[in-house]
Amino acid sequence: MKTIPALLAALLSLPVLAQPPGDLPLITSGPIAVTSEDFEAFLLRVPEKSRMEVRASMERIGKAVESVYSNRVLAEEARKAGLDRDPRIRLRMKQIEEGYLAQLWTDNYRKSVVVPDLSKRAEELYNVNRNRYIEPEQFTGKSIVILKRNRSREEALALAGELRAKVVAGAKFDEVMNANSEDPLFGKSLGRIGRVSPKDLEKPLTDAINALKAPGDITPLVETDSAVYIIQMERKTPPRIRLLSEVKEDIVRQESERYVAEATERRIGQLKNNESTKVYTENISTLKRDMPPVRIEDLIPKSPSSPRKR
Repeated sequence: MKTIPALLAALLSLPVLAQPPGDLPLITSGPIAVTSEDFEAFLLRVPEKSRMEVRASMERIGKAVESVYSNRVLAEEARKAGLDRDPRIRLRMKQIEEGYLAQLWTDNYRKSVVVPDLSKRAEELYNVNRNRYIEPEQFTGKSIVILKRNRSREEALALAGELRAKVVAGAKFDEVMNANSEDPLFGKSLGRIGRVSPKDLEKPLTDAINALKAPGDITPLVETDSAVYIIQMERKTPPRIRLLSEVKEDIVRQESERYVAEATERRIGQLKNNESTKVYTENISTLKRDMPPVRIEDLIPKSPSSPRKR
């Protein structure tokens, strides 16, 4: 007889079949059974947009089915041991169910909220605080990177200095960069620094880039904790206020989320606080317990006791 892990591993070699009808058994053991409907119920814990990813992976399906089965087996053992008959455990089980149902209700209510047209609101917010939509200065350039890894700081500075001297003497920056740069991402970036805000870089890089004035200018050696850089400027794009047409969609989305959240909180408040609601503050206060006093000697680490001599 195959073990559960072996059975689940075998799933990975099975062909994908058409969706079967009905509630099919997936794992059984005496009175305990996990069915295809159990799997569908398990999927409710997965965000809706991600459920197809689970369905497309036999490995993830197998893990889900095994998880349901394992919990069901252990839950049955807990019942046999009478753990579910403890009044407080039963209350805790009820709280877990209520928490899940409360989240389902909240999600369902949020979907039911009708959001008005917020186009005018977006325009008002944009006009009141345009500075919020400033796009910072953008820098485009190229870099030669000499890593400090596997060499001393002095060796890295010396090598970078030689390469910079070649560029200053007339060598093409691209040729020196392609032949010598040790940028770990060079294969992807080809040494280009594409439209970054200097303020988002490490401070030595920010300061060096800010000092560049014209296309073709190169920095002195720029040292960071991990590398030495030589940067050549291609272009600087000055800060600008983004147009309403560029940001309107984002503003409307943010305001829609805010509208739905506030509407949901109002409805929850109405349900929680009605004419029949009573809060027994004196009874709640009886739940408080003071922490035991801390003794100074308890704060002093105790040295391990030495073994007794026989």
